[in-house]
Amino acid sequence: MKPQAPVRSLLLSVIIIAVCTGFFQVSGTDTPESGILEITTDEDLKEYLKNVTPEYRYDYINEIYYDMAPLPVSTVAQEMASPSFTKAGSSDKGASDFSTTNIQVAGVDEADFVKNDGKYIYIKSGETLTIVDAFPPEQGKIVIELPVKGSVSELFLAGDRLVVFSDIYDEHWYTPEGSAVPVPDYSRKTKAVIYDISDRKSPKEVRAISAPGSYENARMTGNYVYFITKERPDYSNPRMPIIYDGTRPVEISSIWCPPYPMNEYQMHTLTSFPVTGSGQPDAESFLLGYSSTLYVSHQNVYVAYEKQRPWLGWLLQERRSAESKEPEQESVIHRFAIKDGDITYKATGTVPGYLLNQFSLDENRGNLRVATTVSDWSSDIKQYSNVYVFDPDLKIIGRLEHLAPEEKIYSARFMGDLLYLVTFKQTDPLFVIDLSNPYQPGLLGELKIPGYSDYLHPYDDTHLIGIGKDTMENEWGGIIPTGVKIALFDVSNVNNPRLVESIVIGEKGSDSAVLSDHRAFLLDKEKNIMAIPVREVIHIPVQGSRYEGSHTKETWQGTYVFGIDPEAGFTEKGRIKQGTGTSGDEWWYGSTVLRSLFMDDVLYTISRDRIVGSDLRDLTRRLMDIGISHDDHPSYYF
Repeated sequence: MKPQAPVRSLLLSVIIIAVCTGFFQVSGTDTPESGILEITTDEDLKEYLKNVTPEYRYDYINEIYYDMAPLPVSTVAQEMASPSFTKAGSSDKGASDFSTTNIQVAGVDEADFVKNDGKYIYIKSGETLTIVDAFPPEQGKIVIELPVKGSVSELFLAGDRLVVFSDIYDEHWYTPEGSAVPVPDYSRKTKAVIYDISDRKSPKEVRAISAPGSYENARMTGNYVYFITKERPDYSNPRMPIIYDGTRPVEISSIWCPPYPMNEYQMHTLTSFPVTGSGQPDAESFLLGYSSTLYVSHQNVYVAYEKQRPWLGWLLQERRSAESKEPEQESVIHRFAIKDGDITYKATGTVPGYLLNQFSLDENRGNLRVATTVSDWSSDIKQYSNVYVFDPDLKIIGRLEHLAPEEKIYSARFMGDLLYLVTFKQTDPLFVIDLSNPYQPGLLGELKIPGYSDYLHPYDDTHLIGIGKDTMENEWGGIIPTGVKIALFDVSNVNNPRLVESIVIGEKGSDSAVLSDHRAFLLDKEKNIMAIPVREVIHIPVQGSRYEGSHTKETWQGTYVFGIDPEAGFTEKGRIKQGTGTSGDEWWYGSTVLRSLFMDDVLYTISRDRIVGSDLRDLTRRLMDIGISHDDHPSYYF
């Protein structure tokens, strides 16, 4: 039986104070973060937030530290605890072969601002959803430009259902549990609208699910969508989050909170719903810091973030650093089990360092593998990288630490029992790491070359593609990035990986959307095409100048298309220019290619202002060029 509200609130307050004091005595991965707190009422949430506000953390906490005997965190925990590339066939009227979003986990789709089904391209821009009849390209045309309330974020496509996420400010009236009086709920929300697009000219809204906060990320596995939103908690009048199925409120029963104070809090909500049918939505909420990393397998959702410890003042900061045997920089990982839309909190663990992105996480045979970088300014070695293996309870069972001293991780890719890891300071070491024994990870080999890779993509079992930047040394001995670098690695000999070939495109200032977003990468082995969007910058010397080094810039916007021979390397098949070459075009990067996709033998390159269709057999032959509506400040939406 649960205690009555006043008793429960008092107990929660005492426990939070004890946790905060115990926190200063315990540091590193031995801290049992599985003691995450479950809060189920508005009163308990208010009590929790009251005790972790800045006034408490900075004014009252020092007195508690010296005046109260710390309660071990383990006691508190016990008391409070409760890829890759996809292809598919289309309808008779569309292409027989087409590409879809480049994803990390096979069968787990990732939301994107553009989707296609082999005939139609669905693309968002600001407050508009545009559907383009793109195949055959010679007859390409815009079918509809559908206004959507709020700023459209991303999309999912599932047959004749299209899910559109948008950020809105909306008002709902709901009746709190135990009350007969409705109250207004006016706040920022993420609205997921499901459209029936059986008639592409006239999409019909069939359902809308709203969750509190702004859109963060989403995945779809099977018939179910899982998406994360975040918002700043209302410290003055906190209450349990609410999601809406249409206008019907669905109150969330639990909020999971960290058993330690942090500098700032963000309320995250993980919501699920079916794309078809009338199944009920489900949701879980949890308090995290600002940054979060999402990784989703078929059975679990993992949410990770760097722990943000509160500032204690110089005296206590030095004392805590002296008492700690582990790096103070840690990340927290939560595991939620998912099945047919049900979301269940399962475990929490910590790991030294911070995660680069979703590719720093991978689930294999029930275990979670994690790659982190530690920035430890209290030790002689300021930076290094680690690899950890967690069991399903998120307890560390294997570790490989202190890789690449003075370097940080730039990219990671887990492939079965192997991990390929790129770190960088002055050269690009590609590490091959053995994870076949989860209890004892081991280093197999490494390769050092100039530059670095921001994204790694498997070509086959023995070859790996790296996309990143080339580098050069400046006059002060430092390293600066230059052109976009594409590399092919032969990893058939795991003890001695070798570079097959590398190509550098452009000079300093050149960029590619792939470097920051893996969804911009397109590879198809059967067609032997790899499409890389590039904003290429070339510096041209000024003739006749009296000053050495005087130059002007020439910018090219478009897509490079390569073929790949695993033994010989890359063959350039052609380039597709997307930009107009105007000064305005370069100012806001309007023609920078952000995605590429194909339908049969047509390659479509997509920027903020247009969709260009080119013949894959002759890339100089343009088959379609359709301008699409865009916003005055599109960088806010892409």
